[in-house]
Amino acid sequence: MTGHHHPWFGTNELPPPARLGAEELRQTFVHEMRGIGFNGAQVATRPLTVPPASAAELYAASARLLALLRKALLAAGPGRAERMAALAVDETLHPLFTDDRTEERHCACIARPDVLIGPDGPKFLEVNVGGAVGGAVHTHVLTRTWRRLHADSPHSGRLPFRSHSLFAERRRLFAAVCDKLGTERSVALLGTVRDLPGVHGTRYFDLEVDHLRRHGFAAEFFEPEDLHHGHGTDGRFRYPVGLRHFTITEWRQHAIDLAPVRRAVDAGCLFLAPQTAYLISNKKVLGWVSEGQPWMTGAERTFVRRYLPWTRVTGDRPVLWRGRRYGLGELLLRRRESFVLKKAVGMCGDGVLLGPSTGPAAWADAVERAVREKDSIAQEYIEPGRCATGLTDGTEAGTRSTTIAPAPRPVHHRRTARRLPRALLRLRRQRDRQHVRTRGTDQRPGQFLTSTSNRSRCGRRSRRRAPRREGKHSDICVLSAAGQGLGGVAGA
Repeated sequence: MTGHHHPWFGTNELPPPARLGAEELRQTFVHEMRGIGFNGAQVATRPLTVPPASAAELYAASARLLALLRKALLAAGPGRAERMAALAVDETLHPLFTDDRTEERHCACIARPDVLIGPDGPKFLEVNVGGAVGGAVHTHVLTRTWRRLHADSPHSGRLPFRSHSLFAERRRLFAAVCDKLGTERSVALLGTVRDLPGVHGTRYFDLEVDHLRRHGFAAEFFEPEDLHHGHGTDGRFRYPVGLRHFTITEWRQHAIDLAPVRRAVDAGCLFLAPQTAYLISNKKVLGWVSEGQPWMTGAERTFVRRYLPWTRVTGDRPVLWRGRRYGLGELLLRRRESFVLKKAVGMCGDGVLLGPSTGPAAWADAVERAVREKDSIAQEYIEPGRCATGLTDGTEAGTRSTTIAPAPRPVHHRRTARRLPRALLRLRRQRDRQHVRTRGTDQRPGQFLTSTSNRSRCGRRSRRRAPRREGKHSDICVLSAAGQGLGGVAGA
């Protein structure tokens, strides 16, 4: 599919911002994204578009998959010890558990699947549960920037898209948790600039702190060494809810002491997502669901076959692949070009080996180790679909059309244990033609947003006069998307 525009992404485009040259566009994004990790060497000349049906499919499938993964993990044992044993994980990587009821209630409250668009549509490569919080910062800024850029476009005073803030959805999650706990709306953001490439100040965190404060929350950012300032005179932590902008592995690499975090947890702070989320995120759980569990219905198995690549936990055992039985190691060696090896615990591509781009000797060594150690998954390789876009370095000579292979990443917030994971932003039916747009940064998240067609004239009129009006739209469907030097987002 290389070099071709996959139909899943649709064919329509919103117009570029009015009266904005290539260098002004690039400088706008460089300025707005300052201090949060952005490579502005190239930016998109226009956002990409995908039909709302594609976005709706992606959100419905990702919500259903997240529910299956949660169920699979909880069914692996009655408590945390049994679940960690089933996964054969290092218990020292999970030091921040709270009580079991709280863990199970909130373990899937924040999640972001990684998706490629294969020949027949979306394929879910993995699901990051709990640790996928940073993309919202970039997406918030990008959405805000595109709204401002398009506010001056000649559409009869009406924005060509409608957009909502990811910060707002996360804020609603915090509000729901605080209300459930019976506490005031107070949130602590916990992270460090030390594990954010290209970030040297606290603006990355301050943006959300400011958003929360503007909406009536008490909010504060803490570096781990400063957590003691969050304790009140009674010893309790002053913020009942926290957001984990870190993983245990990353902080151990930076030699960051986790004892202050443990003390904050013991003093009453519920950091989201709780520790069980990181067990769901273990890729072995994806393998369990792909292989099938006794409790799964026929409809669930059909769903999994459609949306998950064939995935198995590594080990010296037989497997069934495309109707034939193989030893897993034998299959991986014979069909190297058809598979990917991934460590069950890892992020940012660490421990991932692509069979099609790995030499036979290195692949054989990796397969032998993975089968012996039983600490990885083998997953069928998906050739990613591509879509058209435009890029510019700010010069006319450096402005060009190209194709990229985006990796849509739908972001989900789940507010209670009784509800299915809720897509960050919902879609509604409407008669207008609509699209979803994307923008990404160099190795940084971007987003897709639904938008109305340029030709749409019908609209829901506000009863109050406003300087700008928006047409009748579906609610935004926001996804983060791995980009290749793209530089802007629009949508609605």
